[in-house]
Amino acid sequence: MTGGPAIVCPFEDRAQWDAFVESSPFGHFFQCWTWGEMQRGLGGDPRRIAVVSGDRVLGCVQLLVFDGATRRFAVVPRGPVADPDDAGLVEVLTQAAVAVAAAEGATLLRIEPQWAWDAAHAQQLEALGFASARQFIMPRRTLLVDLRPTADEIWASFRSNTRNRVRLAEKLGVQVRVGGEADLPASERMFERMTARHGLRTASADAFQLAARHFGAGGMMRLYMAQGGDMDLAGIIVFVWGGTATYLWGASSDDESARRFNPNQLLHWTAMQWARTRGCETYDMFGIPDHDEDTLEAEYGRQTGGMWNLYRFKRGFRGTVHRHLGTFDRVIPAR
Repeated sequence: MTGGPAIVCPFEDRAQWDAFVESSPFGHFFQCWTWGEMQRGLGGDPRRIAVVSGDRVLGCVQLLVFDGATRRFAVVPRGPVADPDDAGLVEVLTQAAVAVAAAEGATLLRIEPQWAWDAAHAQQLEALGFASARQFIMPRRTLLVDLRPTADEIWASFRSNTRNRVRLAEKLGVQVRVGGEADLPASERMFERMTARHGLRTASADAFQLAARHFGAGGMMRLYMAQGGDMDLAGIIVFVWGGTATYLWGASSDDESARRFNPNQLLHWTAMQWARTRGCETYDMFGIPDHDEDTLEAEYGRQTGGMWNLYRFKRGFRGTVHRHLGTFDRVIPAR
């Protein structure tokens, strides 16, 4: 760090914050201002810290402070927004986050950076008092689909079974529409049933409504619904931020008569085409089992349940397996 950087907390310039997070290769929409405001409706209280030099932001971190059943805790989803190779900047931001969390009465600070796996960066956080966590909120691995080629090239890269299922859904008359507020209850019900079916982490009952309210009006989020006849078959919610579209939530009907329509591949292909019109270069499938690609390919045919079922579906889009740095906790002594 050079040029006399200073810590600004609270940082209050929303436009400058979002411009930095969106342009940073280490930014994520979970660190954008709107995500923090949305979390207020889910019990989270955002706290924003930036390191600045003159009128330039060098790095930033958004904490969300929650009241748990027995203690207060703070989480940093996909942050801090900083180059992990800038050890000085990372240290300043993380220590400032610890200080803010402590001042809020939190006894735990959890960070889950938007950094690729690197043992040296993990050791760097451990040297700053963080420990690799056994539990995690954000999935450690994901599949990233490259949207930079032409639409025809992207389509041709999909596995044949995925292309065939898109064609089948179209042949069976599946219609994909951009959903509105009236569609949210149906998508919520399908999501709750799907997470229970696969044993996955569920979302708050209010999350869909809040996301639509905060992100939908600005065109940063879309709900896509697939319909066959007069039946809602499936839905996905996709966010666009910077050069990345992220599939965050999705579900399909558990009705046996709905499954024959195979709507899910068509939903994602539709969302990918929209993301390309928004200038996105990457489509993040957001979550697969935490194994290297060789293990995933060797095991997906034998493993069932949880994220294995999701991987079996997502691999059809031929994305690149990406490993995040992981989840790290810092225990804060009670005052």
